[in-house]
Amino acid sequence: MPGLALLAMATLLPAALQPIPAQASVNYTLSLVASGLNQPVYMAGPPGDYQRYFIVEKGGVIRVFASGRLLQTPFLNISSRVSTDGERGLLSMAFDPGYRVNRRYYVYYTDKSTNIVVSWFTTSANDPNRSNTIEHPLVRIPHPTYNNHNGGQLQIDPIAAKRGQDMLYFGTGDGGSAGDPNNNAQNKNSGLGKLFRMDVHAPRPVKQLFAYGLRNPWRFSFDRLNGDLRIGDVGQDSWEELDFVKSGGVPGLNFGWRKYEGRHLYHDQSIDASRLTWPFAEYSNAGGNCAVVGGYMYRGSISSLYGSYLFADLCTGNIWMRRPGHNAVLMNISGQVSNIVSFAEGNLGGIFVISIDGSIYRLGA
Repeated sequence: MPGLALLAMATLLPAALQPIPAQASVNYTLSLVASGLNQPVYMAGPPGDYQRYFIVEKGGVIRVFASGRLLQTPFLNISSRVSTDGERGLLSMAFDPGYRVNRRYYVYYTDKSTNIVVSWFTTSANDPNRSNTIEHPLVRIPHPTYNNHNGGQLQIDPIAAKRGQDMLYFGTGDGGSAGDPNNNAQNKNSGLGKLFRMDVHAPRPVKQLFAYGLRNPWRFSFDRLNGDLRIGDVGQDSWEELDFVKSGGVPGLNFGWRKYEGRHLYHDQSIDASRLTWPFAEYSNAGGNCAVVGGYMYRGSISSLYGSYLFADLCTGNIWMRRPGHNAVLMNISGQVSNIVSFAEGNLGGIFVISIDGSIYRLGA
């Protein structure tokens, strides 16, 4: 996938579900809020904190952006533990719902032995802008041979959290190369090409298979209003797909890779199709598109965007908005940011766009 190295055919979707080159009627803006970063790939805000954002840099550092300025001293530096070649690196973080009391947060990275690692740390009790460095590993998944398709997203289910159930979700890529040569995504015994969840406050947290048949679910998110899950799964050569799981959905969905790329036959193999789930949208890589970057259902203060799902493409910088059941339309801000690798959501529902080239932008109208 270009930009993260870069992230490194049957029935068509109905026309109403396909992004089309129509333009959104409202002119939106992107305002630079931070620059000079070293390969930023994600950003998150602590629960209840409206002044600070924590920026994840691929090389193994987390920076604090507080009250409009970037603090020079890193919050966390685990660069000595992180492998960064290709699409490997420190790829995401998430704050525990009880962070204001327990100071716990989670990170997703690839270690020096190329394993995928999910761990938790705690923020210093004496300095809210510094982390303790004692690591508490939760998961280690082997990812040998290839340095691409490592997944990378961490998300807490917001609706489950309100019920007191702290479920951490994380997505793994299919192991890399091209075409999933080891068929990891369809193999339920493999830790690759999957979406897992974990009750992080269980006495002995264990990862649970939630969905499989994914190629590289680089970015996914929950709708903060109702808990619906949307996944941007990076395609092979021809089609990018977006997948959907209704809040409270039963685990075990199969999103079809490597038999299908989007809704299109890719590999003639037998799969368990009993829980096969088609994308809710897809788009072609024609015209320079190359890798979908899943975003968020917008729940901020811009009324014309409210209830729209935002997503982007890494190579073209296209940014789309899509209301459920409607066409996805290009936004006028498309092409303004190079190498978009992630969106971020503020605690009030605002949306940011992150370029791995070193900058972060705030979406406005």
